[in-house]
Amino acid sequence: MYIPTNDLLIKHLGKAKMVKYLDIKVCHNKCNSLIFKGDAIAAREDEDIVITARAVANGYGIASVSKIESTPSSSLEHSIDDIVEQAIEHATSSLSYSQADGSSGSSISNGSNRRGGYGVNLVEVDVERGYATTPVADYDSTSLYELIDYVVSTLRSRLRGRDDVRIEVSLSYVESENGLVSSEGTDIRERTATTTIDIRLTMRYHGGIIQVSKSMGGRGGIEVLKRKSMDDALDEMIATMNHLVHAKQFSILESGIRFKVVLDNEAGGALARLIGNMLEADEFNPKIFSSLYVQEGVEVVDDPTLPNGYGSFVWDDEGVRGRRKVLIGSDTLNLLHTRLTACIPEDGYSTPGNARGVDGIPKPSVSNVYIKPMDWYVDEMVDDARECILMKGVERVSADTRRGIVEIKPMIAYHVKDNEMMYAMKGISLQDSIRNILKGIDAISRVAILKPYRDERYGFRIGEGSPYIRLESARCVCSVI
Repeated sequence: MYIPTNDLLIKHLGKAKMVKYLDIKVCHNKCNSLIFKGDAIAAREDEDIVITARAVANGYGIASVSKIESTPSSSLEHSIDDIVEQAIEHATSSLSYSQADGSSGSSISNGSNRRGGYGVNLVEVDVERGYATTPVADYDSTSLYELIDYVVSTLRSRLRGRDDVRIEVSLSYVESENGLVSSEGTDIRERTATTTIDIRLTMRYHGGIIQVSKSMGGRGGIEVLKRKSMDDALDEMIATMNHLVHAKQFSILESGIRFKVVLDNEAGGALARLIGNMLEADEFNPKIFSSLYVQEGVEVVDDPTLPNGYGSFVWDDEGVRGRRKVLIGSDTLNLLHTRLTACIPEDGYSTPGNARGVDGIPKPSVSNVYIKPMDWYVDEMVDDARECILMKGVERVSADTRRGIVEIKPMIAYHVKDNEMMYAMKGISLQDSIRNILKGIDAISRVAILKPYRDERYGFRIGEGSPYIRLESARCVCSVI
């Protein structure tokens, strides 16, 4: 598949004088996947490319094309000209546009509530030029097959031939190339590679069905899936599955009571992501975070510069360089912005650099979001608690952004007393306000682990992570479904 160069895209910026701003972006993705299900491995290759033009005048106009010739051609040049003209038309009018041939467009008009008078305005940023690429130490089709074979054979060996457990494994390697040129002089191109593995065990037993899953991976080749971490993850999955068979149902009589709770890396990472989502400028509800109290040293961080983070990037989808941001701290509350949302002065902290999205108006989004490690050891945290509920893994999460309530249902929970696991529990969820949860964090362990997450709403790649965190008092509810 032919990928247009930045030099070719720059040739089509000639009509920029008709609008305040014009850019052209190309996004190319190539995915190689192996899927093990039943007793067979299926291989799949997918490739797609989108070229998008975005213009700003009285409104914000967007048009894109995804049907690209395999070689440079005059028809490709015409397609780029067409989407540029459509984007300019949308930006200078209030009409929306779409057609069935692969091109599409839309527009918004924001009236006079932006800086600079009537129409849409983008906050000024440094002009970026350059090329960046992700180093990949280990990748070829053979290494993918070797890894998935290792995972399946290891699970079968440790399950000792049990035929009541179904194994499913999905392994993906994705290469992405993104280029952006603009009327301001932006000229950037970034090549990235990500590798992820999703493992699921399903067991039928007399009490129903048990499912245990694990996702691992990040930016880079097979080397991001370290063998020891993989072995530990497989052992933990099998142990969790066995414990769930005999787990006690959390009593409905205790639903709504507050307990001392410890969240593991995955549950804490899901919490970090939910908090980050609430601090995206277009989702932000100031009432939720007013008069927020957070203990000294507790921080929620968004950092697109992490070397192996699944959500890492050098430049966001508006061509703004990504930077580490402390979103929440003892005296800090910052938002995630695009160049569009950062123009609203009442939103407070207005540094862009978190724009995501190609074929629509860029949306502020988390990249790699995590809770910053502190100095506790996990055993020390649990022992110091005397008695607590330890929540491990994530079955599902949800957030009510209007009321600021989050719910985290772990894959499994344990009643721990005097540093001993008394029994396993199921059907329990942490359900509390963000304010109470952040206020109640009184211990954080030393090591944060990030896992890959694909945003269910928009498909963005996100890294989420956390150390183990302890909550002094958190509301737990019965959650049978």
